[in-house]
Amino acid sequence: MLAVSAALRSKTLITALCGLTAACGGMAAAQGAGNGGPGVPGGPADAANGGSPPVIAAPRHPGRSAPSSAYAPTEFGGLNSFAATDTPPPMESFGLDAIPVVVELFTSQGCSSCPAADAMLATLAGEPGILPLSFHVDYWDYLGWADSFARPEFTARQESYARAAGEHAVYTPQLIVGGVDTAVALGPAQLMGLIDASRVAPAMVSVQREATKDGQRIELMPLSDLGGGVEILLIRYAPERAVEMTAGENRGKVVTYTNVVLSLDRLAEWDGSAPLRMTVSPDGAADDRYPEDTRHALLVQKEQGGDNLPGPILAAIRLD
Repeated sequence: MLAVSAALRSKTLITALCGLTAACGGMAAAQGAGNGGPGVPGGPADAANGGSPPVIAAPRHPGRSAPSSAYAPTEFGGLNSFAATDTPPPMESFGLDAIPVVVELFTSQGCSSCPAADAMLATLAGEPGILPLSFHVDYWDYLGWADSFARPEFTARQESYARAAGEHAVYTPQLIVGGVDTAVALGPAQLMGLIDASRVAPAMVSVQREATKDGQRIELMPLSDLGGGVEILLIRYAPERAVEMTAGENRGKVVTYTNVVLSLDRLAEWDGSAPLRMTVSPDGAADDRYPEDTRHALLVQKEQGGDNLPGPILAAIRLD
């Protein structure tokens, strides 16, 4: 497991986050996560307090009841049009090819259209220039199978992406590349096109890493005006998990999931006006929630709009 300790300007703040300690320091102005909760700005609570309006529920399929959430997905196979099938040292400066492109898949064990997308995501796991992540949502749990990896904050993250894009529904499977790009009927060729476009986009942040006696020291340097706040997010994920479904739409299937996100924590907010330094070191022991093979990554993600909705992912850093 890992630990992160954080120093903001000259004031030091030590925070233990379930086995990861982060130290964010240097000349940057960084603030705490605020009242929005870990990693879920602009969620339902914000709307209830006079923020942006909720995502409008899509029309329901006649054969299903609406989820108990205010956010209902489309139920005609999803906008991605997947068929219901399961076919498938010294300071180091990170160059363009070393910073991976983040591909987020919003999926569910209870969605019959998702196994094909899950299999497609698995093909990206061995690519050093790509960080695929499976976020399991909970709004299909009412169909008879409760997703064992689903968490409300993952659903809230997808809902925030929907608000940011002006969409009126959430759905599965949905793939989002670099925090901004998605497409209708997204197949392997279209997905690789979005990944390639993200790779050649101008870098807004440089990443440097140095091994020290206290752990890895990571420095983020703005290369231009970032145009607003930036979130530093910690992702914990399991490399691979196979699940046998005994009920629901995928009854009788065994589906293998790749880079299953276990938790999403907001470490700090960075204004991007000066370098931000973090020290990451091992800490804590494995437990039932974060087993021995748990992996960790940092996402540096721009915020947009008055509700701090998720925007482009400026950098992703694998920590182990």
